[in-house]
Amino acid sequence: MSKVLTLLMLLTLLMIGCNNPSNSLETPTVEDSDTDALFRMGDWATVQEFIKTNEGKVVVVDIWSTYCAPCMKEFPRLIGLQEKYSDEIACASFNINYAGLPDQTPETDIEFIEPFLKRHGHSVDHIISTVNDEEIYAELEIYAIPAVLIYDKDGKLTNKVLEENAYESTIYPRVAEMLGQSQVTGESDAQQN
Repeated sequence: MSKVLTLLMLLTLLMIGCNNPSNSLETPTVEDSDTDALFRMGDWATVQEFIKTNEGKVVVVDIWSTYCAPCMKEFPRLIGLQEKYSDEIACASFNINYAGLPDQTPETDIEFIEPFLKRHGHSVDHIISTVNDEEIYAELEIYAIPAVLIYDKDGKLTNKVLEENAYESTIYPRVAEMLGQSQVTGESDAQQN
């Protein structure tokens, strides 16, 4: 009888502890971690605010996901572009991992996104979407990623690049043209990672 009572008491305590909201396991947010400046959560309006804030500079927005191998392969080129031309351009990465599944929140994939961003530095403004990816595809009228959007110094969209390996063939030449330079590259130490 005492074994049954002991077991019941333990189960009761366990259930009380599990139902206590202060003990719940939550996905860490930017505020909970030591990476305050690494990324922020937001929607396309957050990206538009970034573009507006950087009026007077060429803006490059790279739309990507950790589920997209070509996106991750090209990512260092975005970082390198920002590091090399930081006075003339502003680059942002917009992660669209969030698919809006019933068991998923926008924060669900931070455990995959955050280490990747840490490896590539803080020179780019990183925004993690709070809106599911299908809504982003529809709003931006894109059908796949990688996707890179280039805005002129007045904040007007000039190029929507929807292809893999486009930095060398399309993005660098377009940015060079917009900056009035003969050649632009994103080669930097960031690309070595």
